[in-house]
Amino acid sequence: MNRLATIAALAGALLLPACGGSGMGQAVRQDITARMESVQSPLSECYRVALEEKRRLAGTMWLRFDVEPETGKFTNVQVARSQVRHEGLESCVVDEVSKLALETPQKTVVSVDYPIDFAPDQAAP
Repeated sequence: MNRLATIAALAGALLLPACGGSGMGQAVRQDITARMESVQSPLSECYRVALEEKRRLAGTMWLRFDVEPETGKFTNVQVARSQVRHEGLESCVVDEVSKLALETPQKTVVSVDYPIDFAPDQAAP
């Protein structure tokens, strides 16, 4: 049986955004973190599938995206840098994050760099 995967955002909201423009207050950071946490299950599934192909796959993937004004939609999602180097996993993560939108949209574009750590769950058989 393959190991189950765990995903954790590195250092939570503290490392989260590299701000572009205005609108990056604590409430926005918390909203972005909450949205990213809401896709933890789909991202874990992306990782589980990738582990079937490459069982020791692990590392950090840094996403870069914009949060659109008024709608709050996450756009221009891309992998800025990756230690994982797995095209299927990267594509799946980008697809899932591209579905997100802030609960409370801002009036300006917010640019975000967001690290995600992928590591096999050591407790799983």
